[in-house]
Amino acid sequence: MAPHRTGPPERWLEESSVLQAPVAKGRTYRIATRRSAMALVQTRRIIALLDAEAQRTGSGDTFVLHEVVSDGCFERFQGNLRELGGKGAFVKALECELVAGNADLAMHSLKDVPGDAEMLPELCLPCMLPREDLRDAVVTRVGESFVGLKAGATIGTNSVRRAAQLRAGFPHLNVVPLRGNADTRVQRVDDGTVDAAMLALAGLRRIGLEHRVSSVLEPDVLMPAVGQGVVTVQCRQNDAAAQALLAKINHADTLTCVTAERAMLAALAGDCHSSIGGYCEVTKGGNLRLLGMVSSLDGQTVLHARGKETYGNPVALGQAVAADLLAQGAEQLLRP
Repeated sequence: MAPHRTGPPERWLEESSVLQAPVAKGRTYRIATRRSAMALVQTRRIIALLDAEAQRTGSGDTFVLHEVVSDGCFERFQGNLRELGGKGAFVKALECELVAGNADLAMHSLKDVPGDAEMLPELCLPCMLPREDLRDAVVTRVGESFVGLKAGATIGTNSVRRAAQLRAGFPHLNVVPLRGNADTRVQRVDDGTVDAAMLALAGLRRIGLEHRVSSVLEPDVLMPAVGQGVVTVQCRQNDAAAQALLAKINHADTLTCVTAERAMLAALAGDCHSSIGGYCEVTKGGNLRLLGMVSSLDGQTVLHARGKETYGNPVALGQAVAADLLAQGAEQLLRP
């Protein structure tokens, strides 16, 4: 039976059009990312996860890359990152896009993200993907090996943490600054700029360069950075829809562990100019175990601490391990 209509006949067609018009559904999320090969791989991984979730729920949401172009100064610069604002400078451009409303989400490697106290108050990190391999790896020229490097050989790194621990554990090597994207740093080894380079193993895997790894260093040899091996997604604090969406792809154990690690970092008042390392893991019994490290920049003094806590108390665990390191004299080592 046709619906009963009131009013003049000329309004009937308008009403029919409104009733039959498709209802707009879903939201397009713009995900800010740098243009490096590794950043794009990581961001496309996030898009794949979000796409799968949208298809599962029928939300109609779509996700697109929002590539942020830098002037390349970070890649070209070979000096102290302190002069450019530290490692956190790498994420500032993406954060600015979020705050300005030009992007809805931003992808970061967590180890590059400054502590929560330095984060813009308008932003938050509600989502961590499952942690990948957290170890560091050494790349040498094809046919050569890390253990075969002779005294005085140069090994490049863009991390004060790696540099300090290399000086402590391998004093016969000459540690030098080496900036640039991961593939660029591998190329610097091949062209003879350095004899070897140290990078995160997870990053090399993401861009298909794991076959270039000469040696993988276990955490008891070289402590990883806080948050190493973790990809995180950032959004605005006032964007409830984005936070609810990201919660669906968040990995709870990873978020819990990095909460402990970043609590330790915050209690130490450390930043990207500090030689601080550490990682947290969930034990077989379902508790948390955190190992932390602070060293002098020259590698002459290295402090270690560890602690355990129940799963629900990651912040308390991070603060306890930091307190242990501070009691050993970490504050003196962390002063600029």
